[in-house]
Amino acid sequence: MGAMIIEGIVEQGKHLGRRLGFPTANLSPRRAEGAWPPNGVYACAAWIDGERGARPCMLNQGLHPTAPEGKPTIEAHIVGYDGDLYGRAVRVEYLRFLRAERRFDSLDALTEQLARDRQSVLEWIAACRAGAGEDPASRRAREIDWR
Repeated sequence: MGAMIIEGIVEQGKHLGRRLGFPTANLSPRRAEGAWPPNGVYACAAWIDGERGARPCMLNQGLHPTAPEGKPTIEAHIVGYDGDLYGRAVRVEYLRFLRAERRFDSLDALTEQLARDRQSVLEWIAACRAGAGEDPASRRAREIDWR
């Protein structure tokens, strides 16, 4: 996967992620570099305007088929961040495709999958930082100045 970087302002969403325990920054892209990847869930690095270093991020890009009302979105769950991002600029670099979007039978099933996805993101980033992987995404993850 080539580098895909988006910068956007965080806007109000449905607040479903917060209710499920996975608050997301809904990004309205104002700038993009690279070709748009397929809809799905990605391991990413996120930089919050005014902060130093990247944070691990689990991102969903697409139609959110389990709760489909509304327009397509780019929703970034910035792991470990607990603050107000509305109106702030966030830059996200897509690093690794995790899985395609899919419809879950219930919000509980979605929540369980989100927990697995977040764990996958954290484990993959930790492994990369420890030297695992020689693919471009793993090498890029090692180069990033993480918080």
